[in-house]
Amino acid sequence: MTATVPSPDASPQGDPSRLPPDMRVSPGTWLRKNLFNSWYNALITVLAVVVGAILLYYGGRFIFVTGQWEAVRKNLTLLMLGVYPRNEHWRLVAQMYIVASALGLAWGTVTARSQDQAEDTGVVAPRPTPLDLLRRYWAILLLLVVILVFTRTIWPTLFTLSTIAVGLAVRAGAMRLPRSSRRICWYAATFMAIVSFQVVSGTNGNAWWWMSALFAFAALQLANARDLTRYLGTTMAWPIFGQARLVTARDLVRLKRAVQIVAVVAAVVVVRIAYLLIGETSSVSWDKWSGLYLTLVASGAAIILSFPLALLLAVGRRSSLPAIRWLCVTYIEFFRGVPFIALLFVAKIFIDFFLNVDTPLSLTTRTIIVFTIFSSAYVAEVVRGGLQAVPRGQIEAGQAVGLQPPAVMRLIVLPQALRAVIPAMVGQFISLFKDSTLFAFISVVEFYRARELIHSQQEYTTVAIAETLVFVAFAYWALSYTMSKESQRLERHLGVGER
Repeated sequence: MTATVPSPDASPQGDPSRLPPDMRVSPGTWLRKNLFNSWYNALITVLAVVVGAILLYYGGRFIFVTGQWEAVRKNLTLLMLGVYPRNEHWRLVAQMYIVASALGLAWGTVTARSQDQAEDTGVVAPRPTPLDLLRRYWAILLLLVVILVFTRTIWPTLFTLSTIAVGLAVRAGAMRLPRSSRRICWYAATFMAIVSFQVVSGTNGNAWWWMSALFAFAALQLANARDLTRYLGTTMAWPIFGQARLVTARDLVRLKRAVQIVAVVAAVVVVRIAYLLIGETSSVSWDKWSGLYLTLVASGAAIILSFPLALLLAVGRRSSLPAIRWLCVTYIEFFRGVPFIALLFVAKIFIDFFLNVDTPLSLTTRTIIVFTIFSSAYVAEVVRGGLQAVPRGQIEAGQAVGLQPPAVMRLIVLPQALRAVIPAMVGQFISLFKDSTLFAFISVVEFYRARELIHSQQEYTTVAIAETLVFVAFAYWALSYTMSKESQRLERHLGVGER
């Protein structure tokens, strides 16, 4: 039996009749097929074009010709920073540089890790081009451009460009670090985030707790990763073992626990001593944090703090222990049923009565606490929906391979549940971000309240009301749109909705 090798002329390239049809169509053909394929579609298209042209004309005329933007230009600092003391702006400058470094380090670590995983699997990792980054972040970049257009000196522009340059430089450096330093990079990024916060808030009171928690966690993880199996079968005389004898597997477990405890205690002691040597540094009261700066800080803090609390509530609501289950149900249903504005008034008037502290909490602190509590109840219900979507067979499979219930929840159930509810969760976060405008009802000077302060000035009492409102609305839209686009990108990366 002989095999026949087809000649080159038999290929599709050699036979024009076998070539695939050209699917490209001209713009005119596409318009006739999609927009003018019937009389009513043609009518709707014409009406939409006319209405769009009218809106574009009057919108452009308002923005570039008739708009009285001098109110925004003169009060741009009030909108951005509110009543933050002018002589303390250097703290915000230092904070922005540190935050840019932390974000660049985290971004570079994530990118390098993705490239390492791609190389391990033999896949070429796609590298985002500047055009790709522009498509991802064009809305927030446009917001930066608009803000810089309203500035009256060149220094804000130079500060913005230098901050971006610092972040990109740190990202480039992080991508060149060896793989063994990936975990240390995460600790370093968290360390810089805490330092950036304490540059503004100072090191007074219990500020050292945050750094102690970071160092204790890092020490615990590093001690847990330490390989002690080389001591197995050797003779060791240690107080933990008593007299000298051979080291068994049980002894190794006890030794690892001792190493972890010593590492955590040593980390806390070192941090405490360091803060005692530094002393109490000056700070800016939280009540002075305001404007867009406060909106971003309060929304970010509420999102970051509410997420782990929501996970605990969602898991606790499905607990088999009645006390835990009913406690979580009561928490979720109560705070979901109470209007947020009512909780804000509770934060302003009553919350100090429930806390036995010598120094009353600032109004900003109480607002962030209530914001976190309120948002955790809603996010918990979103997470619970994801938990219910995980098939029972997944849990049984984890139990079949010998995993304990906490490990099943952490390694099998939660990853699938969170992946399924990414759209709903990010939508909830965007809603929470916009709910920060309600802070104005209790006299917290957030972004929208700062806009109202402009019109309390005599020269702008009845002037430029629409202009300031458009500026604030555009800022909220740009930030919310960027969050939404990043959520969609994460969905595509994780394959949400695909099997």
